[in-house]
Amino acid sequence: MASIVFFLVILLSILVALFSRRGHGHQDSRDFFVASGQFGGILVFMLAVGETYSIGSIMGFPSAAYSTGTSFIIWFLGYIVLAYPVGYFINPLIWRAGRDYQALTMADLFRARFGSVGLERLVVLTAILCLLPMGELQIVGLLRVIDQFHWALPEQWTTTAAAGLTFAWIMLSGIRAPAYVSVIKDSLVLITVTVVGLAALRAGGMAHLPPVEWSGPPVALRDQVYALSTIPLQAVAFCVAPQTVAFVFTARSARTVRRNQIVMPLYMVMFPFLYLVALYARSAGLPVPSPNAVFMVAAGALLPDWMVGLAAGACALSGLVILAGTCLAIGPLVSRNLLHGLSDAGQRRGAQAVIAFYLLFSILAAGHLSGLMVTLTSFYYLGVSQFIPGIAAIIWRWPLSARALGAGLVVGDVVAMGGALAGLQPAGLNTGMVGLVANLLVAGAIWWMERRKRVAGPVSETV
Repeated sequence: MASIVFFLVILLSILVALFSRRGHGHQDSRDFFVASGQFGGILVFMLAVGETYSIGSIMGFPSAAYSTGTSFIIWFLGYIVLAYPVGYFINPLIWRAGRDYQALTMADLFRARFGSVGLERLVVLTAILCLLPMGELQIVGLLRVIDQFHWALPEQWTTTAAAGLTFAWIMLSGIRAPAYVSVIKDSLVLITVTVVGLAALRAGGMAHLPPVEWSGPPVALRDQVYALSTIPLQAVAFCVAPQTVAFVFTARSARTVRRNQIVMPLYMVMFPFLYLVALYARSAGLPVPSPNAVFMVAAGALLPDWMVGLAAGACALSGLVILAGTCLAIGPLVSRNLLHGLSDAGQRRGAQAVIAFYLLFSILAAGHLSGLMVTLTSFYYLGVSQFIPGIAAIIWRWPLSARALGAGLVVGDVVAMGGALAGLQPAGLNTGMVGLVANLLVAGAIWWMERRKRVAGPVSETV
């Protein structure tokens, strides 16, 4: 029964994707990538929370709580909560910059504002490096969901089917398909997470909750410093990530973007239920093959078969929606910002080819490059956070040059990612924060030298 319900959920997503194509059979690149900026509040909301509440959140949050207790929860929830007020002020400004520059990608903003192809391509390469492991992460999460069905199928069949379904959505209507499917996905996520959480509370009861010491060992000062530096860094970085910027461009107005930021914290209602699931799994001693399976194992122990299928379907759609969104962020970065000179139709077709290649790469990475992908995943916020000075210079029109921003971006990436690879954590600080400080210092120093040169030029000519 669980398998039947799971496949019905997948079938429903296909029907919804087909419906999203209605009235948009012939799309230009703007409609394909950002829906011509026509999305209202509901679809923008669903796209944005779909990025926040991915398969990594549904399965990863209880996994981390199960393994490490409350220490992980503090900084994880902290940065998400802070991201919403930050986005309330920043995201409408990003939308206005996108409208003014007719941008479809984040790299478009840099090219239009600073007139530098070199900076544009540097932004693209950094963005692709950060986004590269996201596809593999969703596919691996999907495999852990499918494991609960004990199907005697090779993993390659499952991963190929997932990539094929994602590509079919995208080909049908571009960004509209994952946006419409998100409505179904988020409804199922809220229902299933709430039901599993309440079932865990009912089955465990307060008497069976684990003792207080399970909250983990005492938090060391360095860990506190790390959390306090990570929370603001990732909160702002979340708002300037390439796919977040692309989702902002789908909105019909800055007011739509701002109003969504007000209501988004309400969606965090699912996290207490996910925490209850982790509590129950640990206190009940469930046979969990790996921490990432906590949610699905608890669902299987607490719910009837048909509800397990519903929960698996919700998790699967969460991964596929994020996978589609990542594809639609990477595709135009290559076809618009690396391959200059393509026609409108050429940009769309080029992006589709890039997306197909990226999906194939994600399938291969899930099977053969998982170690490398884990390392690259740790780079995500380290790299994305280095876009903060550039986005700030765009939306607030700081007088920084392309040369200053490019040098700052390179130095920030090297310091942040190199420090992480070397295992450095000066004074307990997140290396992304150290890299951001270095980024700002380099950009500021070059701006100051350029300004002195401009001021000294007229003076020397006068003398």
